[in-house]
Amino acid sequence: MEQLVKEESTFLSLCSPHDRDLLTGRIDMTLQDFERITYLTMALDYVEYSLDLHKRYIELTVKLTRQLERENQILADYPAYYLDEDTAETYQKWIDDFCNHIPADKQEYYRNKLNTQTGLR
Repeated sequence: MEQLVKEESTFLSLCSPHDRDLLTGRIDMTLQDFERITYLTMALDYVEYSLDLHKRYIELTVKLTRQLERENQILADYPAYYLDEDTAETYQKWIDDFCNHIPADKQEYYRNKLNTQTGLR
């Protein structure tokens, strides 16, 4: 439980006000928001917080699971799918947008961590 509180507190302190509103229930989260946020939390190695988000938003977890299953089926027949859909560019945009909201003195650390974990840039 301590680790969950630490990860959640850290992530909320780093993310944008919009994402904080999503994560605190002030505004509704879409599937795209959920995918982006859980991508970032996992890339930051916030495993406990990621699992908590999946439990808290179980209906979005189910939808995301179905989406990923469909994408895997597409990839079986169309291996260049992610390249053609610019998936890496989308992930990089998520990282860049996230890092742009972090205090300047922490941006380089988190940008390097995210890019290293995801293999981007």
